[in-house]
Amino acid sequence: MADILITVNENDISKLVVEKIASSMAHQYSADATDAKWGVRKGVEAAVKEYVYSRKEEIIEKCIDRASTELARKGLPKLLERMEATHGQD
Repeated sequence: MADILITVNENDISKLVVEKIASSMAHQYSADATDAKWGVRKGVEAAVKEYVYSRKEEIIEKCIDRASTELARKGLPKLLERMEATHGQD
């Protein structure tokens, strides 16, 4: 059987090891950052839901007030315009 002789450059091996370690660390950091973002997002979502549910009556009243104001400000002039237009055709 014939012998095979392999020559290995230690500098190339060192470079490859460093690249592999760096790649592994970057991948791990990225995964941790993604998990952290997801956790923060879920925490904020839960806090907002809790806040909204705890003050739902106040929020509903504000929505009704705003809708009433908009109806009076925008809807009433349009209603009067249509009534005038309809009345003018008679």
